[in-house]
Amino acid sequence: MKEVKIGCYGFGPQGHQIFGYIPPLSRARLTAIGQIAAERFANIRKSDGLPEVPAFDDFDTFLAEADCNLISLCTEPRADQYHLLARALRAGKNVLAEKPMAMTVDELDELRRICEETGSKLYTMTGMPYDPYYTAMHNIVRSGKLGTIVQIYALKSYPYRDSRPQDRREDGGIIRQAGIHAISIIRHVTGLEFTEVFAQDTGVGNPGSGELQMGANVTYRMNNGALTALLCNYCNPPGLGFHGNDQIRIHGTEGMIESVDGGTRHVMALSGKDAEEFQGEEPPVSFIQDIVNDILDGTAAVLTQEDAFRNTEAVIRAQDSADTGKPVKF
Repeated sequence: MKEVKIGCYGFGPQGHQIFGYIPPLSRARLTAIGQIAAERFANIRKSDGLPEVPAFDDFDTFLAEADCNLISLCTEPRADQYHLLARALRAGKNVLAEKPMAMTVDELDELRRICEETGSKLYTMTGMPYDPYYTAMHNIVRSGKLGTIVQIYALKSYPYRDSRPQDRREDGGIIRQAGIHAISIIRHVTGLEFTEVFAQDTGVGNPGSGELQMGANVTYRMNNGALTALLCNYCNPPGLGFHGNDQIRIHGTEGMIESVDGGTRHVMALSGKDAEEFQGEEPPVSFIQDIVNDILDGTAAVLTQEDAFRNTEAVIRAQDSADTGKPVKF
């Protein structure tokens, strides 16, 4: 394989496609689209500088006729996306899936088996670790400057909007859909793994009449004994100045580091030194280029297929805990 031919299928209101990432890629190009309105794609083509490509209306035809070896999949309800993923992987396609790529541990295990059997690769749309400040945090924590990691705090807060699904089958629910971003950052920055989780979610404040959860508290134990507290909610005020109030704070025995207030403030405080702003560092490669390089060369630099599986498992088990009211071990 000399290049990655990308087919983008689906473009749901609770998900994103990768069109804007494609033009600067090396050894990759857009070759097909599916289940995307012609007028919508025409606007995307104009704004992103993309070529005209064949369009397909259904997944069977897309899978059989589209000239692509990487499918960017963004379909709803998300609860049904697993079946399309499994079919694409069995057809020898690599897949980048909108999150969550599975709703249950059994589905996730089956996707792993298919990848092992076919050699197809599977990734999920969690590109936040490629942010320069999370890259810098990764390098600082891995340098040992913070000493032993003791506690981690993270927040994913988005505004409420009427389009938030009242049926969590549509987007996976607040933990699996929003929380996975924080999970991917935590694992990337600290290098730690999750071993146990206890979670609670609440529908209090939901303006609708369905099962939309407006907030969740998730606590994890890490494999070094450290504790993680993750808060997710749809309560970010519109006037705050940023759409997502993303926060992560790492506490160690020798200091702490944080990126807070929607990624607008970045502070490190080490033992015996004054607190200081730290600078972002460009990641070794961009999000989609990393996937392209991994498919062609096996050289993923930041997020790998294994990261996709582990991050997804972390939020699935958290949702299982919230549903049962019991801690869940990994």
